[in-house]
Amino acid sequence: MIREHLKQRAEILGQRPDLLTQEEYVLGKGTEMTSSETLTEEQYSYLKMITGMIECLPKQCFHNAQMMTLADSYRVHQRVKYHEGYVWTGFMPILHAWITLDGKIVDVTLSTDPESTQRFLAGDSPQEDLMDRVLGVIPDEWEYLGVPMESEYVVSTMMKNQESRSLIDNWQDGWPLLSK
Repeated sequence: MIREHLKQRAEILGQRPDLLTQEEYVLGKGTEMTSSETLTEEQYSYLKMITGMIECLPKQCFHNAQMMTLADSYRVHQRVKYHEGYVWTGFMPILHAWITLDGKIVDVTLSTDPESTQRFLAGDSPQEDLMDRVLGVIPDEWEYLGVPMESEYVVSTMMKNQESRSLIDNWQDGWPLLSK
């Protein structure tokens, strides 16, 4: 489903001689994420450690995933891989970021609880223990297609720009990943 939607969007947007579309980039370099088993207790403890100073807010996927990548980058044995691409939760593909921890998908931004959006709009804080997030198991009907990126690139871009932002839709730096 997600691949077909991205192909259609790429066709509608047309081609530029100097840049790929975001959709073309993800279709060409991305991999589909698959469900695995839920995180082990040890993996969950590690996740809680690397998210210790991050609030993991909705609509902050690039910040959430890049900060976890940064926290993991200081470790001798890095366990996190940053991914950026698209998520499909049933409506349309959305540019998004997440990590894998020991190869298992972890998305601390999107809640799997259907009532979470209403609670967020009402001003309630997200569930702090992260147990309502994607922790190894992708909900039925959801799809993730993204490009894994090296931690060095993610961290150096954050440090250079002094902020977290989409690395694929990085218009501020002239879309370096999309250049042909």
